[in-house]
Amino acid sequence: MKRVLLVLALIVTVTIGVSALDYATFADAFQDFADEVANTLPATAGVAGLSWSPAYIGQFPHFGVGVSLGASTIPFDFIDPLVTQLGVTLPSEFEYLEKWGLPIPAAALDARLGGFLFPFDVGFKIGFVPEKLREKLGKVNLDYLLVGGDVRIPLLKDHGFVPALSISGGYTYMRGNVGIPDIMDSGNYVIDTLPAPYGGDTLTITAPELAFTWQTHTMVAKLQASKNLLIFTPHLGLGAAYGISEAGGGMSSEVTFTGGDLDDPAIVQALEDALAAADVDSDSILITSSANGYSFWVYGGTAINILLLKIDLTAMYNIVNGGYGGAVNVRIQF
Repeated sequence: MKRVLLVLALIVTVTIGVSALDYATFADAFQDFADEVANTLPATAGVAGLSWSPAYIGQFPHFGVGVSLGASTIPFDFIDPLVTQLGVTLPSEFEYLEKWGLPIPAAALDARLGGFLFPFDVGFKIGFVPEKLREKLGKVNLDYLLVGGDVRIPLLKDHGFVPALSISGGYTYMRGNVGIPDIMDSGNYVIDTLPAPYGGDTLTITAPELAFTWQTHTMVAKLQASKNLLIFTPHLGLGAAYGISEAGGGMSSEVTFTGGDLDDPAIVQALEDALAAADVDSDSILITSSANGYSFWVYGGTAINILLLKIDLTAMYNIVNGGYGGAVNVRIQF
C-alpha cells in the first residue's frame, strides 16, 4: 500500500518549486486521470473480498472467515497523458508502470455462510484501514471503507469429471481518500488565470497536500466453476459489474480567495462553474469525474488447501480497458 501511494505522489509532483499554477493544465490532467479511475472502480470492487476458489461451499453449517487483499490496474495508456501534460519524468524504479499500469488496491475481511433449506451460500465483506497501519504509513493520510456482500446459487455439483458451477449476484460500496503531504513546495500556490467575472482575483493554496478521492456503488454478477483436486481447488470465472462511480484528485490545504469569502455558497458555486471544478472550498480544490457503466473481466486461480486453512490466489483481466488485477485470500473454512 505504501508503495502505491508513493507512485501516486511521484506521478503528480509537477508543481514543486513553482508558485503560479496553470489551472487549465492541472484540471485537464486530473480530469482525464479521474475518468479512467472511475471506469476501473467496478472491477476493483468485484475482486476486493469474497474471491474464493470454491464455486459453492455447501449448506449450513459450512462457513468460512478470512482476509483478502486485491487490486486492479489502470493501464499506462491512460496514465501517460497525465504524465505528459504535467511534464513529469518517472524514476527508473517505477518503469514497471508502463507494462503493468497503476494498481488501485482494496482489502477486506470476508466471510461465507452456507444457506438454509435450499442450496445457496451468502458472503459478507468489510474493509477499512486499521489504526496501526495508518501509523506505519507515516504522514500519508489514508481513509478507506469497503462494505458488500453476495449470494451464490449452485448450478452444478462437483462430482466425477463435472466441476462445481455457481452464479452469484451482489453489491459493493467502496470509497477511499488519500492525502500526500510534503511533496509539493512548502510555499503558496496561486491560481491567477481565473475567467470573468473574477479576472484579477486569485485563489491561493497554502503548502498543499496532493489529494485523491474515489467511491463506487457497484452491482456485481459472477459465473464461476471450480474443481477439488486433492490439496488444490482451481477455479475459472467471468465477472460483470455495473458501477455508479466517482473519482478525482487535487490539492487539500487552506484555500483563500481575494474575490470573496469561500464560506459563501454563491461565490463557491460561481468559482466551481468558472473553473469546471467539482469541489472548491476553504480546505481543498478537487476535480472529480462521475462515470456510470459496465465492466467485464475473466478470472481464475486456485486454492491451496491445508486442512482447515485455505489460501486462495486469483488473477483477473479486465476485458473493457485491458487492465490486470488479482487477489489473495487467507481463511479458515469448515
